[in-house]
Amino acid sequence: MKNIKNVLFDFGGVIIGINKENAINRFKEIGVENIEDYLNEFRQEGIFLALEEGKISLDEFNNEVRKLAGKYISDEDIASGWMAFLTGIPEYKFQLLKDLRKKYNVYLISNTNPVIMGWAESKDFSPTGEPITAFFDKCYYSFQVGSAKPEKMIYEYVIQDSGIKPSETLFLDDGQANIDMGRFFGLQSRLTNQDEDLRKIFDLDQ
Repeated sequence: MKNIKNVLFDFGGVIIGINKENAINRFKEIGVENIEDYLNEFRQEGIFLALEEGKISLDEFNNEVRKLAGKYISDEDIASGWMAFLTGIPEYKFQLLKDLRKKYNVYLISNTNPVIMGWAESKDFSPTGEPITAFFDKCYYSFQVGSAKPEKMIYEYVIQDSGIKPSETLFLDDGQANIDMGRFFGLQSRLTNQDEDLRKIFDLDQ
């Protein structure tokens, strides 16, 4: 980890804990029986991927979920399936992100959707009532960029839009394919996971 000026974080599985089985169980509870065909820890499939890539709107997604289930399901119940992925953020990470911003430019790159980020951008995100945008210099969401990791486009977009030099950027992600693509672009890429204490990666006293 040399000459680092920027830190680029993944969200699910790095900042926030995720549990795919919780999401699968919740979607089954509301009537989506074949949900395993669509959900993955790192990258979704079908209409779930289309939502995360911004190819369909949330309303279109919800209507497609109802077709899959063959019955009416409320928007709130469908949202609860997405939210069931999340298991929480260790409190130390909020302070870590604020400390890191004193020394580095700190960015987020996430394969995500309007449901989860709608929550993240609200006061419910942190114990202090601050939204996710208070902890990063800029957040890049797949559904807004129109591309999901490990596609090249989202990396190209983030690098160009932020103005970062890949060689001066530490990229943390829990997906090997995402890390491999980060290395392709010259990012100092490090595979991590939600159980690792991220404080051990950084020496903020230097």
